[in-house]
Amino acid sequence: MLKMLNRAALAATLTAGLTAGLMAATAPARAETTVNIVGFGAGFAWADLFGPSGTEKTQKLLDFEKKEGITVNMEYADEEVARQKVLLDLVNGTGNYDLVMLGSDGAVQTFSAAGYLEPLDGHLDKAKDYFDAAKVYKPFLEANTVDGKLWALPYYSFGPGVVYRKDIFDKYGITTFPKTTEEMEAALKTIKAGLAKDGITDVYPLTMRGAPGEEPSLDLAGFVFAFAGYPAWFEGGATTPAEIKAKKAKPIFTGDFKKGFETFVNWAKDYGPPGIATHTWVDMMNLYGQGKAVVLLPSAINGFAGIPGSEVPAVKQFSAYGPSPIGPSGKPIESFWTFSVGVSNFSKDKDAAYKVLAFMTSEPVMEDFATQIGWPYTTYPSIMHGPVLTAKWPKETLDGVEAAFISADPHYFPYIPELNEFMDKIGTAASEAIAGTKTTDEALAELQSWAEERMERAGYYK
Repeated sequence: MLKMLNRAALAATLTAGLTAGLMAATAPARAETTVNIVGFGAGFAWADLFGPSGTEKTQKLLDFEKKEGITVNMEYADEEVARQKVLLDLVNGTGNYDLVMLGSDGAVQTFSAAGYLEPLDGHLDKAKDYFDAAKVYKPFLEANTVDGKLWALPYYSFGPGVVYRKDIFDKYGITTFPKTTEEMEAALKTIKAGLAKDGITDVYPLTMRGAPGEEPSLDLAGFVFAFAGYPAWFEGGATTPAEIKAKKAKPIFTGDFKKGFETFVNWAKDYGPPGIATHTWVDMMNLYGQGKAVVLLPSAINGFAGIPGSEVPAVKQFSAYGPSPIGPSGKPIESFWTFSVGVSNFSKDKDAAYKVLAFMTSEPVMEDFATQIGWPYTTYPSIMHGPVLTAKWPKETLDGVEAAFISADPHYFPYIPELNEFMDKIGTAASEAIAGTKTTDEALAELQSWAEERMERAGYYK
């Protein structure tokens, strides 16, 4: 959800001269002490600071600017435009943007390895009155840690889980929530048969995301982890460039990776709605909110996003949360992501930039986000158990969500500089297999061939 900066190939389409001119023309003017930010999601991200339109500074932000002597400029754009602006600014090293929106599924790994981001470890004590790392759930920081260094702070973030219709489970005799992938598949099969018997043709047992590109990869990697018991992308479970080089670990997409990939594809094909091979997180959210899907997994956040605006009474009344199913390996299906923000290594004033970042990810700001959005997810335990969320959600739901990301392994896929490219290729392979344009074996064979060539070209096996 809200993926950021996963298309590094955008840079290849523009010349350096064009990009430099573009950035000079579009970047906000800098004051003596100014922090410029670029991102997307006006009215969603930091509406408490920049208003519902993203253009009016609230009193909270004005008070911060006055106190710290820093002018904060937020430049919102369409998601694709924002991606291009961040990428081009970093690739060209212009430093027009001090803070850049990232994501823990590719941007943090790729941009930190390229030297585009400032490591934050040395800054954590500089604005502790705003951001105290000890008060945040550790996995959300771990998700933004590469090679032992912290590169970004988390804003909107989530872990794995299932949102499902308990009334439909009960109707078809499923009184105990499935604990394992085997039990979940049996439940989906029962629901599918029950819906068919009752002549219900517009409700489907499952919704997941299967659109081409990086869209499915976050969840699909979680299936691989659950079935293999480790991040089964490279031989020996290597997950870092150093490990891959030391072991000369080759890709294993036709090996232990296969069972999780195959299960993801088969569940989508057998229990999902028509067109699932084109579905994004938005389609998941909408289908569930419209009452057309019984189960949404493993990124439960998309179900919670669909519940508040649903016009189907049963969706609001009978939606429940369950833990992500445990695979044959004993590990659960993972789905873990942070909408995070980093300091550009080309920022003219990194200390000021970090201070703004600390403020924008502070406990009061995150509490305002919880108040505005209302989803049972937050980076702070104090907010998870505070009055805002406890007034909206049952204790068992909040406890379940919290347990899911506390116990999660954020590094359930390799943290390599090429992650953006791999996520794109893996998601596209899954989409093709779901659509039936390729068999699972064909899709994985092509993925294996591409991965071997890409890693060779990157110099991992010299």
